[in-house]
Amino acid sequence: MAAPTSFLMLYFVCRFSIALAATPNITTDQYALLALKAHISFDPQNHWTKNWSNTNTSVCNWVGVICGSRHNRVMALNLSFIGLVGTIPPHIGNLSFLVSLNIQNNSFHGSIPIELSHLTRLKFFDFGNNEFNGAIPSQMGSLTRLRKLYLNDNNFTGTIPPSLSNISSLQVIALGNNQLSGTIPSSIFKISSLQEIYLGASKLSGPISSIFFNISSLQIIELGENMLYGGLSTYMFDHLPNLQYLSISRNQFSGELPKIGNLTMLTELYLDGNNFEGRLPSEIGNLTMLTVLYLDENNFEGRLPPEIGNLTMLTELYLSNNNFEGLIPNQIGNLQNLEVFDIEINGFFGTIPFGIFNISTMRQIGMTSNNLSGHLPSNMGLVLPNLEQLFLGINKLSGTIPDSISNASQLTHIDLSWNSFSGLIPNELGNLRFLQLLNLEFNDLTVESPKLSIFSYLSNCINLVHLLLSENHLNGFLPKSIGNLSLSLQTLYLYECKLKGSIPIEIGNLSGLTTLTLSNNELRGFVPATIGSLRMLQGLGLDGNRLQGTIPSELCYLRSLVELFLASNDLSGRIPRCMDNMTSLRAIDLGFNQLTSMIPLSLWRLTNLLEVDFSSNSLSGPLSSEIEKMKVLRILNLSRNQLSGDIPKTVGGLKDLTNLSLARNRLQGSIPVSFGELVSLEFLDLSDNNLSGEIPKSLEGLHYLKYLNLSFNKLQGEIPTSGPFLNFSATSFMSNNALCGAARLKVSPCEEGDPRRKKTTLSNMLRYVLPTIGFIVLVMTLAFAWKRWKKRNPKSPGQADLYPLVTWRRVSQQQLVQATNGFSSNNLLGEGSFGSVYQGTLSDGMNIAIKIMNLQVKGAFKSFDVECEVLRNIRHRNLVKIITICSNIDFKALVLEYMPNGNLEKWLHSQDHYLNILQRLNIMIDIASALEYLHHGYSIAIIHCDLKPSNVLLDEEMVAHVADFGIAKLLDDKDSMLQTMTLATFGYMAPGKFSNFSISNCMFILLLIHMKLNIF
Repeated sequence: MAAPTSFLMLYFVCRFSIALAATPNITTDQYALLALKAHISFDPQNHWTKNWSNTNTSVCNWVGVICGSRHNRVMALNLSFIGLVGTIPPHIGNLSFLVSLNIQNNSFHGSIPIELSHLTRLKFFDFGNNEFNGAIPSQMGSLTRLRKLYLNDNNFTGTIPPSLSNISSLQVIALGNNQLSGTIPSSIFKISSLQEIYLGASKLSGPISSIFFNISSLQIIELGENMLYGGLSTYMFDHLPNLQYLSISRNQFSGELPKIGNLTMLTELYLDGNNFEGRLPSEIGNLTMLTVLYLDENNFEGRLPPEIGNLTMLTELYLSNNNFEGLIPNQIGNLQNLEVFDIEINGFFGTIPFGIFNISTMRQIGMTSNNLSGHLPSNMGLVLPNLEQLFLGINKLSGTIPDSISNASQLTHIDLSWNSFSGLIPNELGNLRFLQLLNLEFNDLTVESPKLSIFSYLSNCINLVHLLLSENHLNGFLPKSIGNLSLSLQTLYLYECKLKGSIPIEIGNLSGLTTLTLSNNELRGFVPATIGSLRMLQGLGLDGNRLQGTIPSELCYLRSLVELFLASNDLSGRIPRCMDNMTSLRAIDLGFNQLTSMIPLSLWRLTNLLEVDFSSNSLSGPLSSEIEKMKVLRILNLSRNQLSGDIPKTVGGLKDLTNLSLARNRLQGSIPVSFGELVSLEFLDLSDNNLSGEIPKSLEGLHYLKYLNLSFNKLQGEIPTSGPFLNFSATSFMSNNALCGAARLKVSPCEEGDPRRKKTTLSNMLRYVLPTIGFIVLVMTLAFAWKRWKKRNPKSPGQADLYPLVTWRRVSQQQLVQATNGFSSNNLLGEGSFGSVYQGTLSDGMNIAIKIMNLQVKGAFKSFDVECEVLRNIRHRNLVKIITICSNIDFKALVLEYMPNGNLEKWLHSQDHYLNILQRLNIMIDIASALEYLHHGYSIAIIHCDLKPSNVLLDEEMVAHVADFGIAKLLDDKDSMLQTMTLATFGYMAPGKFSNFSISNCMFILLLIHMKLNIF
């Protein structure tokens, strides 16, 4: 028996030793941490390089490591806020006793190893604010003891794993600020212990079910900045007695608000940036713990309930960009903790309750774009010591600006523009040392003396960036002290202020200026050479004055200058020869002066110029053949000068030219045949010269030519009879005695055999019969051949489809207000995501469409820039044409050609309008031509991104024009995105292409529109 017993004891000892060797221990933890160290590629503090080493030092003494006293195993690992770069190895899954894992605020990347799901003791998991990517592992649902999960602010993709609902003890789930997709799993909201949920800015979509808000323990819900949509049920918030924070902002929720009166513990409520409508319920007054309330950028309407005055703990109240109306409740004055009060862009009227000006905690007041009247209290500055921003522009306020405003010494922004304020501009404004913006434009303000000492006082505002005083009655002389204004000053608008005297040379001290506008005043003297010191200047407007002397060559130092307007003065001498140094110049207007000598050759080297106007001067000499270098030139006006010689043939190379005027010069020779290559030309005036020879037949190909004046020359031969010549009258050809043609042109008829007549019966046949036959064949075959033609001919559209831009003109904001009757609702054509479109009529009778950007909408500035960039680079008969833009600090608008027949949507879905088969086919061709041009007709491909029937406009001849480029994408040759905007509205989208919109998607959209047209 002894031998067997000894054998059994030896057997069990061996088995125990083997089992002990296989059991995880502190050495296992050490190896796991060393593996992590090996995966760290950058350690800014060198803690791990020096401290984590395979020496006699215990793992439990390593930086960031905590061991449990019972098992002597790694229990917690904290590497947060260190700036580490690296990846997470799967070995971390061997830290089997780990309870807390925190590596937040580093730069770890890669995916989360699924081996971390082995950490079954884990209660705290924080990988937030890193650069992790890939999908969130579904295996994380096996961490059943987890209480707090932070994966926010990374680059995770895919959907939220429904398996997370298996973690029944979960209290906090933070997945916000990622690149997730899909819907929110309803199972998540079955975790009864959940207290905080952060899913904001994660690109989640879908509706929200009332089941989502049945967890009574919830304290924080963050779902903002997603693509969630739909209405919210009436009683959705009835079971959240502990809710303190609720954000569903920047989504697409609609309908009326649910009942919110039971959320009595709520301190912050964010509902902004949705499509909620209806009246604001009076029960909002029950939320007496509320400190922050964001309701802006919705469609709320009606009066503001007086119960809002019960929210006495409120610090921020945002109601802007809604349809509220009526009086501002006096109860707002009860909110004695209020710091921000923003009701901009609504329909409030009446006087401003004086109680608002008694809230001493107020930092920001925003009431721009309402119908408020009355005056400001004389003591407002005394009772608002903390006020930083005051926005009261575009109202009907009157009275004087109170001197006490200077007591609000923290003010940084003051905007009182577009009101009826009168009296003196307070000199006390100069006491506001933190002031950055002062906008008093379009009022009836004056100054105390013609010396304009106000500028001396404002020189104390050392942080001033924008100063706008235009359209007031300054009626004085610019003082030298204007040069003492802040070196931070970027914008100085003083147009139409009745300024007199000379421009002080000290203005050259304002080295930070980007825009200087002194237009339409009574200034005399010379253009100061010191303006050449303003190296940051982008816009210079001195037009409409009585300036004399020469144009200083120092202006050539302004390499950043984009626009130079010196027109309508008494300037004389030469145009500076150094102008080719002004490489950023896009528009130059020197018209209506007394300039002499030749146009310098250096001008033609400014290859990015879009507009040149030297009209009504005394310029002489020939027109240089180097003009062909200005490939993007659109407007050239050299009329009323003394230019001589032949018109160079190279003018025909200006393919983008829309307006050309050489009238009233001394030009001679013939009209170049190359003029027929000016495919974008819309306006041509060659009158009052000594031109001879025949009118080139090539001009018949200028399909978009609307105005032609060849009168008072020595032209001969037959007047062309096709193309645009069908629309011209006798006034286009007056005083050319050797011309012959139709009787309506009031010239002698061309006799048969007359050498002036070159037409034959055969040419008539070719001219009339063949095009008719060709058109019939085209109509019958185009629909069938379109797709195959696209495959076999991947080339740019013919230049003949290019459409000229309407002549650029300068239009002020006041002119647009007058044109639309104050932006009356009767003139409103429609509203979009980034603004509204109005119909207007300018003083000269021109009908226009005005797109007013809503600058409060996120992305509106970018949308405006993208649309300007697109529209300035394209010309096509089937694209909407821009007339001009009007842009300043707080107002941005596009002025477009008015389309009297509305949009295609109206014609497709209205019982009062009907499209015949030929019209439908023409519209289909028009849209296709526009897309072809956008994709292949310019050096950079343009993808529309929002094509739909409502964005296809019809002119008086039912020609289709594609519009609305605010969310367009510009692609380079490699299809890399140069500019883009998030889709404002969804047009027709190809399935599965929301994230990578391409040219092929536009073809899909085009097919859908064609199907709606019922062509096939």
